[in-house]
Amino acid sequence: MKQFLGKYGLLMVVALLQLGFWLHTREKLPDMGIVPDVPGKTAVLALSFGDEEFYFRLLAQDIQNAGDTYGRFTELYKYDYKKLYAWFTLLDALDKQSDYVPFLASYYFSQTQHTPDVRYVVDYLYEHSKADPSKNFWWLAQAAYCAEHKLGDRDLAATVAAPLEHADKAPFWARELPAFVHERRGEMEDAKRIIENIENHTKEIPPYELRFMTYFVNERLKKLETLQKKGP
Repeated sequence: MKQFLGKYGLLMVVALLQLGFWLHTREKLPDMGIVPDVPGKTAVLALSFGDEEFYFRLLAQDIQNAGDTYGRFTELYKYDYKKLYAWFTLLDALDKQSDYVPFLASYYFSQTQHTPDVRYVVDYLYEHSKADPSKNFWWLAQAAYCAEHKLGDRDLAATVAAPLEHADKAPFWARELPAFVHERRGEMEDAKRIIENIENHTKEIPPYELRFMTYFVNERLKKLETLQKKGP
């Protein structure tokens, strides 16, 4: 027995100490946060060590998984969207061409239960896309949808959809989207003008699109006449 205790006594003492430590600390969880603090652009460029694309992918994955690591599952309304917006713009500085971040913003983070935070998503998608609406028409359309149908802000929807009118290489439905936003705002004249502008400044228009444009303009003319007859 003495030989057994001498051989395994120290191991048993360590095990008992470890068990006691666990019993006293099991309810004390570390505060890991949800959205990490945003580093400066200079620091990020230095830490990329010349491979900005690799570092972009690494950081973007960290933001995608933020709040859902180490067995956690965090509701979106608990996220700091001001920080997320800063992360989105920082990641764009590393890779402006990637659709990874706008995809995360529009399809994932826009689903937050705290609806006012969607404004950060709309602002980011607009800033990301407005310089090249032909390439980024999809993200502008997503921004307009979030602004109108989630935030209920048709003024904001009109602003973010406006660049689509001049997105010459985008599909016609995307270019016509600003007209529909203006129509829902009761601005028939602006809606008609947008469709006429697209029609007059596009060289090749498929027959079915041309028929729709003609129909749209004629219908809005009728609505304008009706409104004018009713008076102010």
